[in-house]
Amino acid sequence: MTVHGSGAEISTLYSRLLGASWSSVAEAVRGVHAARPIACSHGRVRVTNGPAPLARILARMLWLPRPGDAVDTRLVVNAAAGEEQWVRTFDGRRLDTRQYLATGGELAERYGAFEFRFRLELSGGGIAFRQVGAAVWLRTFRLRLPSSCAPRVTACEEPAGEHDVAVHVLVELPLLGPVLAYDGTIAVEAPV
Repeated sequence: MTVHGSGAEISTLYSRLLGASWSSVAEAVRGVHAARPIACSHGRVRVTNGPAPLARILARMLWLPRPGDAVDTRLVVNAAAGEEQWVRTFDGRRLDTRQYLATGGELAERYGAFEFRFRLELSGGGIAFRQVGAAVWLRTFRLRLPSSCAPRVTACEEPAGEHDVAVHVLVELPLLGPVLAYDGTIAVEAPV
């Protein structure tokens, strides 16, 4: 999406990542990524932690969202300096990440010391996030994790109405299985 203001055109992170395909993304899904400089969404999602006791302990240690069938959720996306700060709250518990353009036209998302890299693909008017790598940052040094031991994130956003978006996210660890999953529908508010 290109935002017009004060005579200049500003491309959003996702419009740069998807290029000409951006116009094929449903309006509701584009609204989630229309940070200019702020986009907001809210709704309810079902949150689950993995069935393994160690997965549940790890989810608590990482301050991941608590499980629930109808968890109040809010997303605020702040765009600045070519990147986006994503502030998600699940029943008041924050999960903050930073997204930016990485080499090779990939989306990078940082959560604490962890970095995940994705290729974005169009899927029925929505966006599928295909993980292509993971790394750990140790101060200024990036250590790429082999896929055999890297956390795995599967995610997609699909249109679910004129202003609604269905979200599906799954985080898994090798040998341990699912650690966090959430899915539900969020309503996109007018960008600020």
